[in-house]
Amino acid sequence: MPCQWKGYREWREHKTQCRLSQAECLSDNLYERIRAHVVRVVREHEGDIVAAARKLGCSEATVRRYMKLVPFEYLMRNPALENCFDWRSMTPGKWRRLLSKHPVMISHLPKQNHLHCRDVCDILRKQPQLASYFDLQQWNRLELGHSWAELLKKRPEFAPACDFSVITGLAAKYLLSVQPQFFDRIALETLLPYHWEFILRKQPQLLNKMEKCPRQEWPFNFKVFYLRIHPEFEYEFQEWEKIDWTGSAGTLCPPL
Repeated sequence: MPCQWKGYREWREHKTQCRLSQAECLSDNLYERIRAHVVRVVREHEGDIVAAARKLGCSEATVRRYMKLVPFEYLMRNPALENCFDWRSMTPGKWRRLLSKHPVMISHLPKQNHLHCRDVCDILRKQPQLASYFDLQQWNRLELGHSWAELLKKRPEFAPACDFSVITGLAAKYLLSVQPQFFDRIALETLLPYHWEFILRKQPQLLNKMEKCPRQEWPFNFKVFYLRIHPEFEYEFQEWEKIDWTGSAGTLCPPL
């Protein structure tokens, strides 16, 4: 009897496994049929997940699950997965990373993309051929001078589109230290003495260029810088009253 019961248990387990396998098979087939239907509806709506979910009467998350949309990192590694990616999930940071590596994906960038100028700057520094897709003229505002400087440091060919009056102070310092050919287009009066020190350390030939100019045309802060390295200039320096002696570490700068 114990042997008979053992065989019976094995038989019951076998039947149970068969039923489970059959159920899984039917479930898989049902899942595939539903998935095929979801994919068809999404394609009918040209990839619009929201419209497809409304038509199917389910949530957007359910549609994405059946579509098996790939994560962003998969798209970064394999651009061929573009049709399996939810482009509505893109953020400015993701667009910056994607277009910097795969410029062909620019076709998916919507017109209202809300990309910040810093993001566009990073993209164009690596993929300058995408310039026609962006309105660089919108950068010609004073607060965007740093973005222009960062772009022109690596891509000086974009200079014709730039209003150099927006590149002042610190932004001008970093630009001239790398691209001295823009020296005549920068508002030199916006450079402080320590800016001049940094620039001339990188581009010493600009000092000779300034020395050839009439000294009465020198910007005030350049005169202060020049006074530091040429103490004998004190006999020509006539603007002592403009120096602010209260600055930290004896910084010389014009009064506010």
